[in-house]
Formats: sequence, structure tokens, C-alpha cells
Amino acid sequence: MYKAMYHTFDHLRLSDKQTQEANIAFLHDFNAVLESPHLKKLAKKTQLIPNSEHCHNRLFHTIDVCHVSGLIVEHLNNYFQENNITPINKDLVKAISLAHDIGHPPFGHTGERALDEMMKKMGGFESNAQSIKILVTSSDNFKFRTITALMKYKTNIPLIREEYNGLIKGYYGYMTDYLEPLFLTYQENVIEQSIVDIADTLSYSLSDLKDLILFYGENRFAQLLNKYITEGAMLEETILFFPEVSRSELLYFIPKIMEDIKNNILGEILQNYCKFTSDPLQSIIHDFIDSLVIKINYAQPMYSKLNLPIENELKLFLLNQITKKCFLERSVNREIDKKITHNIQLTYDYLFNLISEDSLLKLDKEILQKLINMSSHTERARFVCDVICHLSDMEIVDFVSKSSKKIIVV
Repeated sequence: MYKAMYHTFDHLRLSDKQTQEANIAFLHDFNAVLESPHLKKLAKKTQLIPNSEHCHNRLFHTIDVCHVSGLIVEHLNNYFQENNITPINKDLVKAISLAHDIGHPPFGHTGERALDEMMKKMGGFESNAQSIKILVTSSDNFKFRTITALMKYKTNIPLIREEYNGLIKGYYGYMTDYLEPLFLTYQENVIEQSIVDIADTLSYSLSDLKDLILFYGENRFAQLLNKYITEGAMLEETILFFPEVSRSELLYFIPKIMEDIKNNILGEILQNYCKFTSDPLQSIIHDFIDSLVIKINYAQPMYSKLNLPIENELKLFLLNQITKKCFLERSVNREIDKKITHNIQLTYDYLFNLISEDSLLKLDKEILQKLINMSSHTERARFVCDVICHLSDMEIVDFVSKSSKKIIVV
């Protein structure tokens, strides 16, 4: 007899309203995300490198996450079948994959940090919390299992932070009442959350490297790699992030992993330099997936745990260190970040102080009226964040350009 991966409570919804595909597992939720304007907008939002036609945008990344998570599901379902457990639902995993970044504002994590700092005394801003908000407040009436699988963090983001010390990853505190039924139903993270999280990390860890090579050019990238990605520097970083791994183990793993990254992963990317395809990296992704360690919870299979062996965890960490050391911490990115933060601030201030329907931003009349008529500062600030999240990178840039021209004319 097969152990159940899903239960009646997984199919509950926050509203009693019936959906069109009520009897087809999670198909309704997948279709709802697929048709969402929030998903379509990701095609015009930054993944890592802004204002580039050749680098990955956030929709391309999302589609790749959907693909990789599907490969993980196929791998796991074979294992579950051997252990007499019902399979993971593919529509559910596709829905979560497509929804995992729909709460991102323009300009990726820089835009996210800018909004969070502006919202530090009004409940904060965080992209996963925003994704959860979109699903919970949607008229599409998503299922319990879909929402809980999308929720990566269970921390209540404080309403007020006197000092800003960076993002707090969690959910918006004012949504606690909406989410309480989920907290009472699920005691742990469900397995679909781990699947999409691993697929997400695999996807951006590899695509970010490809984008960096396109951004810098092969020679400049090689210079930065040789300067900043040394065994000594990587050892110090891994000691901080992997305290459970002994120094002697790290001294063994790091040279071996760095050699593998340079010869195989970077080698594959460089051989296909300037080709906008992730196909050459599929064998690398399959290697990661084949190495996954599954710890089955036979009493409650939905709480089964999914992990990578330590060597592959270290490999992903070092891949991300390349992006961090060669781009995120360099002056070229710091200048980009300053400009983005400034533009997000200008957009936020403009919308927050808007008093008429005469707007430099092309917004629906209904949105403008709602914004103008809001009396609560906190609700107004939150709605401004919602509006900004529905703008593209270029809509922000165009607004800033129009705004500066208007000031000059005046």
C-alpha cells in the first residue's frame, strides 16, 4: 500500500469559492500563475546584470528554475515509487517554480534592498513575502499546499525597525491572520519548497557566471577570477559559512572543487561563449541532481528532507563566491547599485506624494484613484511597493528621465 504525499487539507483554499479545475489536483494553481501579469513582467526585470539584452532576465531564470525543478521531481519520483510513496505532483512544483520570483521589484535584489530600507518603519519589503502576498490576496484562490510550499521563511518581519541592518527574510507581519491557517496545518517545510529552492540555486549559480563573462568579456573575467578567487581567500570564506566542516576537510575539498569549476563548469561556459543557451550546462545540472540525498519521512512523506552532499554544497557556495567577488563587491556594481537605489527612491517618493491623476507613470486610472485616496501612510507605502513591483526596469528608467526633464523645464 502506497503512503500518501498529499492529503485533503493540502487542497483547502483560503476562500470557499470554487475554481474551474476544482477536481484536477493543482492544475488551477499552475494555470493561474502561468497567466499572471506578475509573471509576464519578469521578462523586463533584471536577474543580475541590468540593461542588457544578452544577459538573463528574471523570466528566463524563472523558466529555467521550472525546468530544473521538473528534472528533480522526475529523479525523486523514481525513488518514491521504489519506496511505495505516491509521487510529487508536477503541476504543483511547476506552479511554485513559476511563482517563486513574482514578488521581485525592478532591478533585482538592489531594488529589493532599496524598498526594504524605505519601508523599515512600515513593515519592511522582501521579495518572497511579496510573492506570498500576491498569491494570498489573489482572486485565483490558491491552495494551502501551493502557498506553504512557496513560503521560504517563517519569520515575522517587524512593523518597525529603528536601525536598518539589511533584509529580514520572512513574511509581512500584517498578513499573520491570513497565514495562520497554514501555520496551524503545516509544522515543517514541505518537500516541494526544497525542490524549488535547490533548482533556484542551481539555476542562478550557473547563469550568473555566464552573464559575468558576457558582461566583462573573457579576458577581463579571467583577470578578476585569478585575482580574487584564490584558494586562501576561498578557505577563509568557507570557514565562516561551514563551521561544521573541519579545516582539514576544507583544505582537501577546496583545491579539488576549484579545479573542477575551472576545468569543467567554466570550461563549458567559455566553449559556448556568447551563445544564449544553457544546454551545455545540462550535464552539470544532472550531476548535481543525481547526487541529491533524500531522507524519507515514512510517517509523513511531505516532510521528507532533500540535501546535497557536502562537496556539492561547497561547489555551489564557491560558484556564488565568484559572482560575489568578481562582480557584486566590485566598484562597477557599487556604482550601478547607487544609481538603481536612487531611481527606486525617486519613484517611491513620487508615487507616495502623488495628489492627482496626472502622472508621469502610465498607470491605470483605478490604481491612481486608489493611491490618491489612501489616508493611512502605512497602507499607502505598502501600495506604492505593490505598484513599483508591477513596473519594469525600463519604466523606472523612463520615469526618472521624464522627471528630471520636468524639473529642468520648471
